[in-house]
Amino acid sequence: MRSFMSWMGGKNSLKKEIVKRFPATEFNRYIEVFGGAGWVLFYSERHAETEIYNDYNSDLVNLFKCVKYHCPEVERELKFFLNSRELFNEFKDSYNTVGMTDIQRAARFFMVIKTSYGARLNSYGCVKKDVSTMVKYLEKVQERLSKVVIENRA
Repeated sequence: MRSFMSWMGGKNSLKKEIVKRFPATEFNRYIEVFGGAGWVLFYSERHAETEIYNDYNSDLVNLFKCVKYHCPEVERELKFFLNSRELFNEFKDSYNTVGMTDIQRAARFFMVIKTSYGARLNSYGCVKKDVSTMVKYLEKVQERLSKVVIENRA
């Protein structure tokens, strides 16, 4: 399974090599310390009995939690979003506005990640992205995260 987004410093190209280096014996805990997009986590259906996703970035952790616990609501929020420079700039400037729900923050942050250049969050990528395809994939992501503990620790 692929991650549902990109992230700066992501481990997409290293995920196979990282998993190859896991211990040959069974282990009961897998901790993704610098979670980012979760490429290593999503690479396998299950790494251990207990899996923990952790990242320092609270916006990223909020997105993961909202997809895990409130996927239909996140999908509903994203349903009417368009891929446009205007919305990218609006979302970039507003996803941390006081009074916004976690679900609204997560949806806007997700769109900023998906439509930014190189997932850097600061400039519009001008890349054709089908929002409805992205939204449909979130259900698979929710299923994969169902047994994952999500943390926001330094």
